[in-house]
Parts: sequence; C-alpha cells; structure tokens
Amino acid sequence: MKAIIQETKFLKQYESKYGMLYKYAIIYDDIRAIYNSKSKDQKHFIPGQESEFTEETKTYTDEQGNIQEYIVIKPINPNKQSNFGRALIKEKSRYSGFCVSYAKDLVVAGKIPFEDLADEAWILFELMVEMDKTLES
Repeated sequence: MKAIIQETKFLKQYESKYGMLYKYAIIYDDIRAIYNSKSKDQKHFIPGQESEFTEETKTYTDEQGNIQEYIVIKPINPNKQSNFGRALIKEKSRYSGFCVSYAKDLVVAGKIPFEDLADEAWILFELMVEMDKTLES
C-alpha cells in the first residue's frame, strides 16, 4: 500500500527480544497505525511524503476484557538485496579448507602421493562448487 503520511509521533522506546525498539504513531489517510522502528530517527514515514508499506491488523484485550484492534505497518524496502551471493562466497571459502583436509587424508591413507595433494584438493573443490550449482537451480 502507498499513502501520504500526515503525521508521525514518537510514543515510547522499549526493550524487546530484538533489542531496543522505538514505537511511533503514524497517521495516513486519516488512519492511525503503529510502527516499531529499530532506529530512534526513523526515516521511512515522513509527514508530507508518500511511503510504501504493508498493513497488519492485530488485536489485544483491553482492561475491561473487550477485544480491540489496531494496525501495525512495516515499510517495504524494494532495494533490499539478498545475502545469498555473499553466503555462497563464504561457503566456497570453507570448501578450500575441507578439500585440502580431504586430500591430506588421501595422502595419509596412501591413495595419492604427497606431490598430488594440491591437484586433488582443486579437483575436490571444483566438484563441491559444481554440486552447489545444481542445488541453486
């Protein structure tokens, strides 16, 4: 959903399992919603500017035992990038250590001569990378 933000008001800060959060009341289209930010200086909901966000209706029981509803909004970050590529590079860096260790095991077992250790480690590394590519598709 997209809307022009009419008003942003800081309500309180509180500790959560995700760390310190900052609670804001956000008003748009004459609707009052709650936004919980990880930053005290939130920059997603600026009065007078259009923001894109998701809405979720939640409920709670008030002091009289009545069920009340409220809206929680969360900004949409279209430029958020996946960490998949970075994770894959990190995984490949682990492979190099595994492959040298596996090749060393072949040397110790007498299956290959010591001089072939580096070549065998490269063969194992390339095999592991190719196997990962089959998992990606």
